[in-house]
Amino acid sequence: MSIEVQYESSAGFAEKEFKLQKTVKKNANVKTAQVRPRWTSEEVTLLKRLYRTHSNAEIAEIIGRKVSSVVFKGHRLGLSKGARRLKEMGQENISRRWEPLKAKSADKKSSATAKK
Repeated sequence: MSIEVQYESSAGFAEKEFKLQKTVKKNANVKTAQVRPRWTSEEVTLLKRLYRTHSNAEIAEIIGRKVSSVVFKGHRLGLSKGARRLKEMGQENISRRWEPLKAKSADKKSSATAKK
């Protein structure tokens, strides 16, 4: 019985070691995707019914999903908000942005009158 031993040059071994290290580093940076639950037919039906008249946050809370999930699924299904809901959303966004500024401005005015 004879055993043959093959020797690699140290350069070949170093090259394989480098490739292995590179692969390990590359795989270490890869994030594993979370498995998301599939949409049931009941959830899709509810989404279709509520999408035109409710905010995405309200729908997400009702269905028990993330807002981004509701937005993405609505887009994939070709759903759109109704004109009335879009107008309401615009008003909500304006008030949400401007109310803090109004309060800040009122605080400045009240402190300015108190100094006089």
